[in-house]
Formats: sequence, C-alpha cells, structure tokens
Amino acid sequence: MKKLPITPLKRRVFIALLASIAMLCMLCFGISVIPGATYLKYEPSGGVILLCGLLLGPAGALECAIVKCILYFLVHGGSPYGHLSDLLATCVFAGCATFLLGRLRSASKVQMILCCFAGAVAATLVMIPANYVILHLQYGMDPAAVSSSMIYIIPYNLVKTGLNSVFALCLYHPVGQAIYKSIEARKEPYV
Repeated sequence: MKKLPITPLKRRVFIALLASIAMLCMLCFGISVIPGATYLKYEPSGGVILLCGLLLGPAGALECAIVKCILYFLVHGGSPYGHLSDLLATCVFAGCATFLLGRLRSASKVQMILCCFAGAVAATLVMIPANYVILHLQYGMDPAAVSSSMIYIIPYNLVKTGLNSVFALCLYHPVGQAIYKSIEARKEPYV
C-alpha cells in the first residue's frame, strides 16, 4: 500500500473532502439489506472512509471517520449513541484493514481483500459487546432483548463492511491513479 505523497495541508483538505462525501452518502443513500430489520440500512460512507485509509493510511481513515461523524451530527442531529456506534464500527473496520495493509510492503489484490475481511470481522466482533452498552443507553434495552436482536445485527455488520470493502477496493486504483497523475502533472515546470 502506497500512501499519497502530498503536503500536510493537501492531506487535511483531502480528508475533509472525503469526510464530506461520506457524510453526504449517509444523508442521501440508505437501503435495507437485512429482511426483518428494515431499520438497519446500508450506505457507502464506510467505503469512502476505507478509501481514505487506503490512500492515506490508518490515521487518515480515523481522522476522516471522526470528521464525518461530527459533520453528520451537526447536520442531522439525533442521538449521540447512534453516532458513537457508527464511529466505533467504522474506526475498527477501516483502521484494522488499513493497519494490516500498511504492514505489507506491497499488497496484492488478494492480500487487500484479506485485510478488508479481517477489518470486517474485527468490526463485527467489537460491535457485539458494544451493542449491549449502546442499545441499553439509547433505548433502555435489557441484555435479553439485545441478544435476540443479534440475529440481525451480526449479519448486518458483515454485509455492511463487505459492501464497503467492495466499494473502496473498486475505487482505489482509479482514484489513486488519477491523484498520482495530477501530482506528477504539477511537478513539471511551466514553459
């Protein structure tokens, strides 16, 4: 995984841009992916954040996720517990996947897929105990009620992170190449 060779200011602008796109994805898109739990909706904001992590490393993914959640909370409002849950799941997913990719000198497509799979599994496992706390604080659900809803929550987290992985991996090479070409074009002296 090769990070973008950009200045700190351009890095911040790029993170802010991707965080804004991720926030718009949350506002404008949302489809139910689990029958029987229509309230669990997929939107591709996690894929945008993973793409940021693929291009800028794990710190970029975490910064992008935090900025996206703050923007979404300011624009949409709502309970902070839902935003906290989304932030935790996204940070674990994108952070784990991009951290593992960063440990590799150069990653093949199979290694990238495996790292994204590891991030998906990590996020799903972290969200199991987190949902017991968050759903109790947000809705007052007792542990038995949360346990019964896990038949929807666990597949939802796996499907959501899987779709976000596909989204980010499909965009990684075209977006990365376009940015590298833009950087190279600016290095040439003006005649």
